Amino acid sequence: MKKRILLFTLAAGMGGLVLMSNSHGPAGSGYSCTGAETDNGNPAGCSATGSSCHGTAATTGITVAIQLDSVGVPTTHYKGGMTYTVKLTGTNTTTNTLPKFGFQIASMLGTTATATPTNEGTWSTTLPSGTHEVMASSSGGNFLLNIVEQASSQFATTLSGATGATYVETFTWTAPSTGTGTISFWAAVNAVNADALANAGDLWNTNHVTINEWVHTAGVNEISNEFTVSAFPNPTVNTLTINVNNAGNYSVEVYDINGRIVVTENMEVSNSAKSLNTSNWIPGMYQVVISKDGVYKVVSVAKQ
Repeated sequence: MKKRILLFTLAAGMGGLVLMSNSHGPAGSGYSCTGAETDNGNPAGCSATGSSCHGTAATTGITVAIQLDSVGVPTTHYKGGMTYTVKLTGTNTTTNTLPKFGFQIASMLGTTATATPTNEGTWSTTLPSGTHEVMASSSGGNFLLNIVEQASSQFATTLSGATGATYVETFTWTAPSTGTGTISFWAAVNAVNADALANAGDLWNTNHVTINEWVHTAGVNEISNEFTVSAFPNPTVNTLTINVNNAGNYSVEVYDINGRIVVTENMEVSNSAKSLNTSNWIPGMYQVVISKDGVYKVVSVAKQ
């Protein structure tokens, strides 16, 4: 009997018997199929190498998107130590009905698949129902990245798996420490027809996305005990109000996620707050920098 390792199903056929022992996710059996690992993570039977029993190659009929959100606003940059939402979305663009799915997602240092990737960022221990995290240390040496994946087969999020159906999972993820540099998320989604067979009727694909670190370039040191700053509402739509607890003359600078200055103003604080017009800001993440006498405070703000 020939055993074949699958992306989301380990099947052994004998007399019509099909064993679905890997619906709990391949990482639980020691395999990573995100495409992030060129050696340890992609053993010969893993779909990411193009040799899956679910089909010999990824299909363009399944698309995979990975999105990093901060307070509901997509961003392509992270700030060290901040907590974000990571959204994984698969979409069925074929005419096949694929009512269930499995997935894997991991985060790593750098942007290129490698045989020895480094974990960056941490996944919340509170994960969506039916999912789990498998630590690389428990994988028996088959992969080096911590993997979040399904713990049981998941149902399509929309349209019951018909054309246009989506397969969506969201997770809470905390960014690595300041100074880490560029990281990337790698993921696989496998949409299946739930016929209890592992064949080309099950369609899969992979993708990855690069996330740069947001670096403040004001060139001054932050001192934590000189004054405090608050900004509201956050997220903002049309107006952002800034409050500083100590009176004085402050400089206000606002940077977008690419580090470009979009606002430069002075702020005289007595008993009133400073209001900024944000109606023309492009939706996304911004860093509001309040400084006085070489001391600055940074507040992250989302524009909806």
